[in-house]
Amino acid sequence: MPDLEGLYERLRQLAVEDPAAARRLFLTAFEANSDELSELLSRLVRPGEGRLRQVIANAVRRHPKKARIVAELMRWRETETDEFTRRAIEGALADVPAALRDSREQEDSRPAGELATVYRYVSSRLRHRLRNAMFAAQTQAERLNRLTTDQADAEVHATVVKFKTDILLLARELEATNVDPEHFRRRPVVLADWIRQLNRRYSAVYMPVNLRLVDEKVPGARIFASDYLLEIIFWNIWMNAQQAASAGCDITVEFRPTGRELELLISDNGDGFSPELKDIVFEQVYSSKQQGSGIGMLEIQDAVEQLGGRVELYRTASSEYRMRIRLPLEFE
Repeated sequence: MPDLEGLYERLRQLAVEDPAAARRLFLTAFEANSDELSELLSRLVRPGEGRLRQVIANAVRRHPKKARIVAELMRWRETETDEFTRRAIEGALADVPAALRDSREQEDSRPAGELATVYRYVSSRLRHRLRNAMFAAQTQAERLNRLTTDQADAEVHATVVKFKTDILLLARELEATNVDPEHFRRRPVVLADWIRQLNRRYSAVYMPVNLRLVDEKVPGARIFASDYLLEIIFWNIWMNAQQAASAGCDITVEFRPTGRELELLISDNGDGFSPELKDIVFEQVYSSKQQGSGIGMLEIQDAVEQLGGRVELYRTASSEYRMRIRLPLEFE
């Protein structure tokens, strides 16, 4: 086991370069329960340690001896400003018995006031909509740049008109709050029908997507969800697929019932995820696109988990890595 300074520096380096290796190294120290461990954890209350806090929260999330560092997790949560590190910490604390939490945790668990709840939903929803609207504007700007170079006058004019329309759409989204309670209310949803409707809306805003649903074995399978959370999940998936495949994007969603869950296997005609992303894509900001924000996969994971489900990458028969989502079925 390295000394405290060596352990700390090595973990900080791996947290950025190889989060899976950082998790393994931390768990070795955690299971040894050495003196260096408590000193290491006390260092991580300082600003600038969010990446390492995120790695540790993910590492202990399902560990049977997680209770040993609940106090540290709660202290980190009090001051954490990074959205995704906070989600990792919340995930690690989700199944901790109330008896292990201090009085501040009991206060935090009270239902939020109506105004706070609306603000949280609206701010998150508005951020999501603005990012989607900006993607459309960026797409038209890239086309305009290419067409101007080619001096294709008629097409340039049409693209400029579309570009202006998208900018106006962005302005309207900025002004809109869209505080419709029904958008956030959870209700029984026939997921196959909902995905077809989403595809029509998405294709009308961006480029057409060729959607194939393989769901013969589970006709009418329902889950308990809100439009808000489902839109975060599938709009991000559609955007990622279209960025990977561009025009002529094909998306296949295969439905499989597994006990009390509905399993979705999602693929497109892009290249899929690279093997090295398997252990990090849901744990840190990452994008393979030059202009990508890298937060789409984390948004997907957060929304899936809010619905009581799980998301992961799995290896297909053709050795590609694709996305698998499991969501609880809604029964009569």
